[in-house]
Amino acid sequence: MDKQHSLIFLTGFSGSGKSTIGPLLANSLGYEFIDLDQAIEKEAGKTITNIFAEDGERYFRNLEMLTLKSLVTKNEMVISLGGGVLENDQSYALIQQSGTLVYLKSPIKTLARRLCNKTDRPLLIGEKGQKLSREEIEGKITTIFSKREPRYKSADITVETDVKRIGSTVEELTRKIERYVRNAATTASDQ
Repeated sequence: MDKQHSLIFLTGFSGSGKSTIGPLLANSLGYEFIDLDQAIEKEAGKTITNIFAEDGERYFRNLEMLTLKSLVTKNEMVISLGGGVLENDQSYALIQQSGTLVYLKSPIKTLARRLCNKTDRPLLIGEKGQKLSREEIEGKITTIFSKREPRYKSADITVETDVKRIGSTVEELTRKIERYVRNAATTASDQ
């Protein structure tokens, strides 16, 4: 399978800005925007939280992989990935060979602040479904983040999402993606 540089995959921890930046970036590039979690929910007919509760994480990851496989056959798309998709070796390999991986990076304290009032993140709620304190959320984020960080760091492009306004971040990303795709095309034609 040839790498499609018109597929842009956004990764980053929950709360890093994928759902906010993704549609704006897609518009800036003239691409379609797809949120992988929303596509999974539509396919399953239930929320991610309900999928986790009723069917388990393994079932969810399988559904995630199947949905991802259907999306990589398309072109000119910005695909917002769920926070844990890169933990699946098959999904990670498919993303690596199918498009450009962009990491939206935010510090753990910023992520905890953004997520402390969210109730729709299955990995960030207590064992009995209770709301966690900010400190507990920060601890869970730190644990999960440490497992995901090596894959986040392997992204083709990284941009900080907590230091600039969203519009500036989208402009920076657009420039970096266009430069990356140009360089990749030049490299490919030289071989």
